[in-house]
Amino acid sequence: MVMTNRTDHHLLAQTLRRRVLEGPGETDPALRQRVAARAAGGPPIESPYDDLARQIGEAALRTTDVQVANVLAVTGSEKAGFELIAAAAAGAGLLRWQQAIEALKEAGDAPA
Repeated sequence: MVMTNRTDHHLLAQTLRRRVLEGPGETDPALRQRVAARAAGGPPIESPYDDLARQIGEAALRTTDVQVANVLAVTGSEKAGFELIAAAAAGAGLLRWQQAIEALKEAGDAPA
């Protein structure tokens, strides 16, 4: 009998999405969901969240102190700011993961 240790990555991705975007927190889950969607290339959202989420989605390493400070000024706490940064990172990451899954499926369907 061969035992395999296969991880259900789809389940893990959904759990991550639920916990980060829908779970309890200092920020409203609807705001976290809008931030995640924006980071994944979704429609613009209210300022200053839009600038931060868009930047994290495009190139997180180019996120500036000013972008973070603007969000902190509106949220009033570092915890809330962190939640929104995590939401943007999760949104962008889950998008890229889904794109990779689709590319693998397409490659598997390609003629040899």
